[in-house]
Amino acid sequence: MHRTTIAVLLLLFCLQLVATDAQSIQDSYLAEARGDYNNAILVMQNLAEKDPTEVFYMMRVAWLSYLMGNYQSALEQYQRSLRSLDHADARLGVINCQLALGLWDEVLSGTQAMLEQNPQNTLALSKAAYAAYMKKSYSLAADYFARIISISPWDMENRGYLVNNLYLSGNISEAGKQYRILKKYFPQSQIVIDYKDILDTQ
Repeated sequence: MHRTTIAVLLLLFCLQLVATDAQSIQDSYLAEARGDYNNAILVMQNLAEKDPTEVFYMMRVAWLSYLMGNYQSALEQYQRSLRSLDHADARLGVINCQLALGLWDEVLSGTQAMLEQNPQNTLALSKAAYAAYMKKSYSLAADYFARIISISPWDMENRGYLVNNLYLSGNISEAGKQYRILKKYFPQSQIVIDYKDILDTQ
């Protein structure tokens, strides 16, 4: 092999090493933006190997795993992050993964912990309500939706969910009351359409 050829190959090899070392978090963001989650997470994993205690890297690997549908892996990464630093983003990440995995009791436990710190956290309330609904604990779900409405009375989407869960729990009188409010302010609601023949007379 000619010396020139060897020199060129060595140069290309060195350039490849430089390019690899130059990978930054920006490369991960760009890959995510174009929907290339595999490369986005690969960049983050390489960065995390060099700085394994960096909580933000853990969080980003967890987020990208979630986007890829690897909910169990994402859950483990969020829990790892939470062990390193107890913060709301990691708690919410854990809850989102548990929702995706159908772990309703764990969701209710996690949201309760968040609500003890901030009883008016409507995001935690809505996730708790959804978990209760999926467990067919309609009365509990209605309680959560009612708390959301007490905080945001013009949230007609959640008022609709309240109507639905009140009815399913057997509380027809209160369902009718909430239905009339929903119909007054948001008559095009699908809940109004679905319950028209049932609750219009209540």
